[in-house]
Amino acid sequence: MKFDKKELLLCAVTDRSWMDGKTLYSQVEKALKVGATFIQLREKELMESAFLREAKAIKELCARYQVPFVINDRVDIALASGADGVHVGQQDMEAGLVRRKLITWG
Repeated sequence: MKFDKKELLLCAVTDRSWMDGKTLYSQVEKALKVGATFIQLREKELMESAFLREAKAIKELCARYQVPFVINDRVDIALASGADGVHVGQQDMEAGLVRRKLITWG
């Protein structure tokens, strides 16, 4: 997805501890409806298969709203889900390794 960085005004980062019994999908959709311009899916505890299912569904939702979607920390999930990108912190993985994974996958 191509986008102008000037349009990235409100980034919503998911956190299951704030869902209050609602689904993550519904919470992300609510964020999109009120103006989120960038969604980051952050999962630390979810099993890989469930994480990938969630990522694919939220990627599709973000595409409908034409909002960029990134995965936190997991290059493999980002690639498998078709995410627009991956966020990897300095303490998580060396940038060169992330690039190599992205190149070898594609």
